[in-house]
Amino acid sequence: MKSPPLLSIRNATISFAKKTLFEDLNLNLFPRDRVCLIGKNGVGKTTLMNAIAGRFELDLGERWIAPNSTVGYLTQSEELPPNITVADFIMSHLKIDEHKSYVIDIVCENLQIDKNALTQNLSGGQKRRVNLARALVLEPEILLLDEPTNHLDLEIIEWLESYLQGFKGALLVISHDRKFLEKVSNKVFWLRAGQIKINQQGYDNFDEWSQGIIDHEQRELINLEKKVDLESGWLQTGVTGRRKRNIGRLHYLLELRGKLEAQKKLVRANQSYIKIESQKLEEDAPQVILSFNNVSKSYSDFFEKKGDSNSLEFESDDFTKESSEATRTPLFQKQLSPLIDKFSLKILRGEKIGIIGRNGLGKSTLLKMMIGDVLPDSGNVKPAKDISVSYFDQSRSQIKPTSTLQEILCESGGEYVHLANGKTRHVCGYLKDFLFDPKDVSTLAGTLSGGQQNRLLLAKTLANPGNFMILDEPTNDLDMDSLDMLQEYLMKYQGTLIVVSHDRDFLDNVATSILAFEGNGVIANHIGGYSDYLEYKNKYCQTSVTNKENKLETTKTENYLNETKSTNSKKLSYKFKLELEKLPAKIEKLELKIKELSDELSNTEDRNSANLAHIAMEIAKYQKELDIAEERWLELEEMK
Repeated sequence: MKSPPLLSIRNATISFAKKTLFEDLNLNLFPRDRVCLIGKNGVGKTTLMNAIAGRFELDLGERWIAPNSTVGYLTQSEELPPNITVADFIMSHLKIDEHKSYVIDIVCENLQIDKNALTQNLSGGQKRRVNLARALVLEPEILLLDEPTNHLDLEIIEWLESYLQGFKGALLVISHDRKFLEKVSNKVFWLRAGQIKINQQGYDNFDEWSQGIIDHEQRELINLEKKVDLESGWLQTGVTGRRKRNIGRLHYLLELRGKLEAQKKLVRANQSYIKIESQKLEEDAPQVILSFNNVSKSYSDFFEKKGDSNSLEFESDDFTKESSEATRTPLFQKQLSPLIDKFSLKILRGEKIGIIGRNGLGKSTLLKMMIGDVLPDSGNVKPAKDISVSYFDQSRSQIKPTSTLQEILCESGGEYVHLANGKTRHVCGYLKDFLFDPKDVSTLAGTLSGGQQNRLLLAKTLANPGNFMILDEPTNDLDMDSLDMLQEYLMKYQGTLIVVSHDRDFLDNVATSILAFEGNGVIANHIGGYSDYLEYKNKYCQTSVTNKENKLETTKTENYLNETKSTNSKKLSYKFKLELEKLPAKIEKLELKIKELSDELSNTEDRNSANLAHIAMEIAKYQKELDIAEERWLELEEMK
């Protein structure tokens, strides 16, 4: 027997800004529901979530919630009160016991939150994580999350997925992150034209399910000729915007990856991990558009007192040519690990590189090196002579709130947008390509939502992207229709693309290789999309676990040998003497095997990723045996 709902909306009419969004709306949230709320920007997703949270009265209808049920709600723009610690804010209005203290510690640790920090000293991303923590530690019966993955690192997103999979209440989440929705959802509320379509199987089959609905509606439209004129505008923006994955696009991606693999002599083993190196190309080779040569960058970051003596604010790691350490006013100084350490890479024309990594590891610094705003401490960054760069800045600094959409897109005045190759396009038609209503041409940018401002900046960046395009978190705040539009464009883009994103599905569809910032200045280069990189990491982690187990066995052997040394007064037994005599030949054999495999990895014509991974794993296995043999030889030598 199915449990009764925790919350119901019945026969509701909901309006916002004098516009009726929903009429005669009905929905239920049941225990263990994992609902993703899907819909274009402007259809009322956040308004509906506010109604479910009880933040305003319905125009008509009823909202019912089960007795003693609590609601946890992460909004997109919740502010924090000043002059309070993070811990005090999270614990306010909570009854603290041993269990709740444990939950707070676990959530804060995994969200990388400093509980002792003061709220007024937090960055925007840190404030968002604190609000997320507050919603989670409440352990509510109903949890509402509006774009929870925005500004989160992939490591935190993966932990959040695991946490929500074990959540016992009802979950309703708005997100553009397809991978995230596939992992956490078992039901879909699809908002379209004031109605809710419900899929009881979660987001995993959303494309096929929604396409079936679209196909059915299109058949109905053929039989309703009188409504064609009325419905055609909606059909173009609401139906064709949701398209199935293009198989041809996937073939094109595979072709690009194949060409890239052929151009790069990629992998050689280096002890316990695989390092992928680019083909040795001349710096001025025509296929190289930008090269990093042994580049390092580190900072002596400074702390400046803010308010009371226990409050220290960490300054940004953004360090441009115009700024210098002499202009800073340090009170405290702390030497950090290098952001980038002896990094070399030759970026080829036509590559599409995705960049991932935790915040603060140097991703934005690397981008600013590419455009010349940041200089390396050592090494050099050399662009091609014909490089033409366009840069999408996630802070949207190019969008002036007091400028109209037309003024932003038509910088030289007039009504035409200047495109690549000297072409022009009327601003109204160009805005329509980016899902704007041409009537909004005179709208001030400051009145747009975050997602609309991102689309406007994309429209400006993509108008004339040059041959080297850099996009820093372009997917934040975009709805799925906008994401599809962006992916289609980037797949057709003939230039070189560098994109920072935490959206795994987006990276799988766009990127031909991944640069992963792994901390301590290490940047790993891996062919393929995010899923390919994750598969490699999982294999590597398994190898690391095996290495740890072997080290434990080695430690046991060491203990035994130490005991033997003390009892034998450094005189080897016949058995140990024989083992010592055989070890040099064994070490030489292992070294030869590793060299043969490394040569095969570099020169094989079979660039199949599975074959390369198999060879790399073999190298790691023999390298592990070599390390053990060498350590054993040293131990026995010391016992002589």
